[in-house]
Amino acid sequence: MLYQDEKGPIAAKTYGGTSWCSTQVKIEKAQKIKGILNTFGVYDYTNDQIYTHCYRNKTSGQFIDFIKRVDSKYDSNIKKIFVVLDNASIHRSKKTRNAIVRNYPRIVLVFQPTRSPKLNLIEVRWMWLQRKAINNSTFRNESDIGKAVYDWTCQYNNSHDNITRDSLQNELMCLFT
Repeated sequence: MLYQDEKGPIAAKTYGGTSWCSTQVKIEKAQKIKGILNTFGVYDYTNDQIYTHCYRNKTSGQFIDFIKRVDSKYDSNIKKIFVVLDNASIHRSKKTRNAIVRNYPRIVLVFQPTRSPKLNLIEVRWMWLQRKAINNSTFRNESDIGKAVYDWTCQYNNSHDNITRDSLQNELMCLFT
């Protein structure tokens, strides 16, 4: 089961005057937005891994492309992939539903109740991404944002893969001792 959501738009901003920091400060000059980026992501709770991909827009076409990428990441022996998501229009559109049914029959979309983001496990990971990679950062362009998201995702997956591997090793050691 995968938990899907979109983060963004994340804006690449330059700040005039006082620089941005974790404590709230007054920004003396207007912020200039040089670019925005939307991050689509899925959280696989079975292996505690995240997969993300960035797009300039948040449309049904991008969502369908993202589902294609997710589908290709999983072994063809897996018969059903359940994707839990919110009720965003890009998820519920006729274009999306038709594309999923026609091209990705093993993908099953499971919609959360309205106004219940706390049920989506990726929301906490977005909060961590925001705190660790986005806040207190100034990005020059979309590439900088994408790199920050990619680096954080890799770091998350590597650190959580080690935790999972270590706990499995401990369980195996207990079985043989």
